[in-house]
Amino acid sequence: MLSCWKDGDFMGWIEGLNASMEYIEKHLDDDIDVVEAARLATCSEGQFRRMFSYVAGVGLTEYIRRRRLSCAALALSRGERVIDVAIRCGYASSTAFTRAFREAFGVSPSDARRPGTTLCVFPQLTFSLAVVGSEPLSWRIVTHDEMRLIGIAFPCDAAMDAPLIQMADEGREELRHFWGSASQAGDIERLFSLADDGGPRRIFGVNSVRRGDLTYHIAVSSSEEAPAWTDEIRVSRGSWAVFECVGPCEVATAEHYHRIYAEWLPASGYELAHDVSLEVYPSGDFSSTGYRSEIWIPVVERNEV
Repeated sequence: MLSCWKDGDFMGWIEGLNASMEYIEKHLDDDIDVVEAARLATCSEGQFRRMFSYVAGVGLTEYIRRRRLSCAALALSRGERVIDVAIRCGYASSTAFTRAFREAFGVSPSDARRPGTTLCVFPQLTFSLAVVGSEPLSWRIVTHDEMRLIGIAFPCDAAMDAPLIQMADEGREELRHFWGSASQAGDIERLFSLADDGGPRRIFGVNSVRRGDLTYHIAVSSSEEAPAWTDEIRVSRGSWAVFECVGPCEVATAEHYHRIYAEWLPASGYELAHDVSLEVYPSGDFSSTGYRSEIWIPVVERNEV
């Protein structure tokens, strides 16, 4: 089943994202209300953080940090005092500000005040219509009853914008270590022993945003009582957009997430239903170029205005 491309939907989605960017830009010197930024993009905070990270290629918190430091660099180049700029950027001390500034630009704030110092500024993001999608993106819509999953958790650092975890090299390395450690400890086999029979052997990667907490689970579908070393995850009944990924799972998953949020979602006629997405991994060689996995994104039809 394919949806028609609706230019109005796409442009409305872009306009919402750009309104959010304008709001953030106007409040770089203040406390930024991410809930308000998300409202302008007509989605929840968790959805906004996730969509932003996959479309922009950088987490929202990191983007805001970079923009504040870029504004700081411009202020310093005009001769403003380091301590004044540090306070305006929200740093409790000039030491913390200097450390962050040096990490971002490779020079100290004092150096930035000197004429002739080269600085690399991170510009404000804007979103626009682009011609993409030369490669086909296979998808289907399915309706699934409530799912009860049992799994082990990898709490993600909210400050690093966890929805980006599969996209960045550092995040993929952390997930690789998490899966490897779970396998070596026997946790994955123990999870499989709890899985309900009646289908092919498969395991889930579960991304969830609940009450601001960002978590990744390795889980199985199970009706067994959840042991103390596991979490129970309830996923509500609803419609899902299902995308097949072919290739080594950590690379294929990241590439598909980007295309789902950057290409498919704005033009599909659907919007996110809630803040849980699933990665479905059948038994097999995760590193094989022919390995087939799936990404499940919860969706509802977008309301026409």
